[in-house]
Amino acid sequence: MPPGRTRHSNPQGRQKSCSECAKAKRRCDLQQPNCLRCTRQKLRCTYPPPPQASVPAMADSEADTPVANAPVGNVDVAMPFDVDVSDIPSALDAGLDFDFSAALNSFGTLAGMLRNDGMALSRPNSVTAKEFPTNILAPLSASRVEYSIEQLKLMPRMMVEENATHWSHPRLYEDYMPRPLQVDVYAACALYIARNDTNATFVARHIIDRAQNLIAQPCQTAPIEMLARAHALLLYNTMLVCSDDLRYYHAENLSPYLEAVGADLHELLIHETEQIGTLPLYPSNAARDAWTSFIFRESCRRTLLAVFQTVAIFNLIRGRFTTCRHEIAAGNRLTVSTELWAAMSPLEFAIAWNEKKHYLVKGLDFGEVLQQANADDVDAFARMVMVGLMGIDDMRGWLLTRGGKL
Repeated sequence: MPPGRTRHSNPQGRQKSCSECAKAKRRCDLQQPNCLRCTRQKLRCTYPPPPQASVPAMADSEADTPVANAPVGNVDVAMPFDVDVSDIPSALDAGLDFDFSAALNSFGTLAGMLRNDGMALSRPNSVTAKEFPTNILAPLSASRVEYSIEQLKLMPRMMVEENATHWSHPRLYEDYMPRPLQVDVYAACALYIARNDTNATFVARHIIDRAQNLIAQPCQTAPIEMLARAHALLLYNTMLVCSDDLRYYHAENLSPYLEAVGADLHELLIHETEQIGTLPLYPSNAARDAWTSFIFRESCRRTLLAVFQTVAIFNLIRGRFTTCRHEIAAGNRLTVSTELWAAMSPLEFAIAWNEKKHYLVKGLDFGEVLQQANADDVDAFARMVMVGLMGIDDMRGWLLTRGGKL
């Protein structure tokens, strides 16, 4: 027993915890002037004043006499059924460093525990709608969205390592990359894929701050700036929603900003025209111009579809049932050709344009693709869209009939 705290000053026969340990229902080692737990957690350690004795204090010799030696019936023994919860053995007694009570006060630690247990968390900014995790969606709905979600999760790493996403061509920003991508998003994606237990809180704070800074900036009217804003929003939205980390869940919902930039892209694409005819292999000027136009046009088209597919998916998994934007589908076009999208030079593009079959999908009608295309003709983004339309089982079945697999 610590100095100054004897049974003479504690007539209840129990040692009293400090105020902080009692409040947290934790075991206190009763060290003076500060207990070990308060010292570790830098808490103010105070002990309650000893109560006034209501019965004469026993002599030390009497106090040390075991109760078992007293004749039964002659001594009124008070059984300790009112055991203080602070007397329950704790991690401190076992020599462990982990303080569970302190850990529960940290949202970061709680997020890690929930994430490791595979639990799905609802975003607090969605309380107005019924929310449910994807594992209790109707099987058909789940088969249409789960593949796309897994693909979305790959995009931050793909942006850093390949300078591209499924909807952004790797040569799109070769001449000029707007600041939202060049500085902010690249850094955010790099930090996101390098997260660990030590830096997770800093990374989350950085990404949320960058996303908020982006939506606070006025929208630019230049086409390349508009497209870069859409790509930045898609990447931020993916990191915030797909992280499975509680630190990100208080971030602002980016869906309204995605829809706004999607509407701008829709207006922009109304004026885009198609490339027709064959392309000369030499001189390369015509092929270079056609390739540059294709990169921008197809990146815009794919980004528009990615924006509204992303918004629809996350509305669905949050329990927000909204109607589809039919005008987006009706007015949209998509060139399905792995060879054209994968071309890395004007010559490669011209050869693929002249010799390889490509499919212009209008209004999301993939009928010609399903009838004529081979599995290798359909690139990753087209597969995302087709899975969303057909379901993953039908997509896998079609690919197998065409000599491929998902």
